[in-house]
Amino acid sequence: ADRTRMVAAISHDLRTPLTSLRLRAEFIDDDETRERMVDTIDEMTRMAEATLAFARDDAAGEASRNTDLVALVEAVSADFSDLGHDVSVEGPEHLYLSVRPVSLRRALRNLVENAVRYGVRARVRPERTATGVVIAVDDDGPGIPEDKLEEVFAPFTRLETSRNLETGGVGLGLATARSIVRAHGGELTLANRPGGGLTAAIHLPVAAE
Repeated sequence: ADRTRMVAAISHDLRTPLTSLRLRAEFIDDDETRERMVDTIDEMTRMAEATLAFARDDAAGEASRNTDLVALVEAVSADFSDLGHDVSVEGPEHLYLSVRPVSLRRALRNLVENAVRYGVRARVRPERTATGVVIAVDDDGPGIPEDKLEEVFAPFTRLETSRNLETGGVGLGLATARSIVRAHGGELTLANRPGGGLTAAIHLPVAAE
């Protein structure tokens, strides 16, 4: 169902930038118009790349292997810390589970990126539960309206309504992340924190095959 909605969204979302590109191409001698044309092409490229990543569903093809999830979390956090973002990790020293590490890392990167983009900082908490493992990502942002908590998982849904892809992306990140987690037999949830902010949590079963 996600992929069906995705195809429909692609045909709709590409209509406007393609029309814009066609019109601006007629005036390419104008410097400002040429720059805007390049911006439009960049937008189309990023939309196409994000769409391909979602449609490929790499999680289904990667082999599972026993992985230290704490090490994976720390590696992702270090990537963002190196870029100057406020990201911290709190949890056990090691936490092993059979997962698809490349795809899971991609899902986690999306959650941490959202936390630092919209919620100032990210606090990542991997922990063992009675049924598996949870990797929670807390932020200090405004949260998400309760009636939008499920809607944001739909492909191409963006709560940040500007056309700026730097601030809002193309709206495929959470859809991709949920697809990856569900391919592990798990679930990705969002919940507003009582004290403010949002918690995005990856729930993985013990037999994450």
